[in-house]
Amino acid sequence: MIYGLLNRLGVDAARFLSIITRQMVKKGPVTKIKEELLAKEAELDEIKTLMLRKAAEFDNARKRWERERNVLVRQASAEVLRDMVEVWDNFERALETAVEDKNTFESYKRGVELIFSQFQDALVRHGLNQYSCLGKEFNPALAEALGHFETDQAEPGKVVDELKKGFMLGDGVLRPAQVIVAKEIKKNQSQGDNPENEGG
Repeated sequence: MIYGLLNRLGVDAARFLSIITRQMVKKGPVTKIKEELLAKEAELDEIKTLMLRKAAEFDNARKRWERERNVLVRQASAEVLRDMVEVWDNFERALETAVEDKNTFESYKRGVELIFSQFQDALVRHGLNQYSCLGKEFNPALAEALGHFETDQAEPGKVVDELKKGFMLGDGVLRPAQVIVAKEIKKNQSQGDNPENEGG
């Protein structure tokens, strides 16, 4: 029946069947195994790519967690150190206080100086640094202006008095310096310069 159909179509039946048989032999078990092996290799490549992508995502997440942890640690340190800054100020004030009876208080003062030095060293080890704005141009990022002082002894905008020094924790300001800023002296018009007095 197939032969008759092929002959009617003008196809050499023997040759056609020979080609088909060869194709069937080519697609035998070995060919199927090769195709399955290629499919598995493609699947493995996809899995490798997925694993590399997931590893990169995990690494990025780990770095982000590390940054967030560092921020939390720094914030926790800031809370502790903010309170200790006040102690620093009190130590400085105690050391600046005039001692009436030097014989009685000299050893006390030396002890306070030693404690203050140890206290400063401990805070510096934790990243706290004191800074001064005195004599510098007022910078609102580093200082808080508590007032202005009219003077011709300093340029307007310069810090002329510092009530409290500033403190930095790492690269950030923990507490800005509290300062007084110079401003230009207001010039009052003299009576002779007053236009209302002209022409008598």
